[in-house]
Amino acid sequence: MKRIVLTAVGGDVADSVSLEAGAGASPATGEIVVEIEAAPVNGADVLFALGWFGVYPDVPAEMGAEGVGRVVEVGEHVDSALVGQRVAILPSFRFGTWATRTVVPARNVVPVPEDADALQLAMLSVNPATAYALLHDYVELKPGDWVGLNLANSAVGHYVIALARRAGFKTLAVVRREEAAEQVRRLGADLVVLDGDDLGQRVGQALGEAKLRVLFEGTGDPGQTAQLVSAVEDGGTVVAFSSVTGQSPVVPLADLIYRGVSLRSFFILSWLRNTPREQLERVYGELSQLIAEGVISAAVQATYPLEDYRKALHDAQTTGRTGKVLFVPTTSALSR
Repeated sequence: MKRIVLTAVGGDVADSVSLEAGAGASPATGEIVVEIEAAPVNGADVLFALGWFGVYPDVPAEMGAEGVGRVVEVGEHVDSALVGQRVAILPSFRFGTWATRTVVPARNVVPVPEDADALQLAMLSVNPATAYALLHDYVELKPGDWVGLNLANSAVGHYVIALARRAGFKTLAVVRREEAAEQVRRLGADLVVLDGDDLGQRVGQALGEAKLRVLFEGTGDPGQTAQLVSAVEDGGTVVAFSSVTGQSPVVPLADLIYRGVSLRSFFILSWLRNTPREQLERVYGELSQLIAEGVISAAVQATYPLEDYRKALHDAQTTGRTGKVLFVPTTSALSR
């Protein structure tokens, strides 16, 4: 078995991880062994390695939060019918997916379709689920309602736009570059606005009489957030789901107190912990079927074997990349 392991926290991630080979572990009670087909490199993985994530690494730590694969062995008190089944691994940051095989608790996987693309299924557990929760767990939306999002050209943004369009919600997307604007227009965003001077005024003009029921905030830029909040309805909601700047979003005092705009947050591990298992299976079942039908997807820039982890990590952290980077641990996994 091969796996990528974090050996030190901080610094260049490519230098703080190593590729290890050894005998595969056997599953304990309640555990399963999954042969990995594909596993993405997410921003959260990099933050985890740097020690900047909501879970701090206990080195040596297995790397990779999510992925897709097949169950090849089960431990005691696990249904043997799982052997051979294709599953998506839910993130925990305790059981790595950048590996040929991994051992995880059976409760940390959900079944996924046989006929769906492995690369897309590998990205199921985090970003599509985040987009789903943003659209369903904070504000009761109905067809025709407006939602706003910055960081709209991110993977979460792509899924939000696709899921909102399917549900009949209208989307206002904010991006920083014209190339990104064209991309989200093609995805189906109803209004696209470039970040810059007079952002709040231009957003207001684009919306006309409409107001945002909810704003999904992913930049952490307090200045940008303050401008966008003016487009949120009285009593509306801002949901922070990321912070690419490392800052905290700010709701201006007047909007917070006089207009009753609330600021809330989303964290995938909290959502997984607090959501009943039956609901998790329903949500992931619906999302995986949408992947199989081609309704939702994320662009893929490149795939790498584990041995090329330095190239993969460099590629994943390159500014302006056009899609996700994934590990494909075995050449046989995707040929099935």
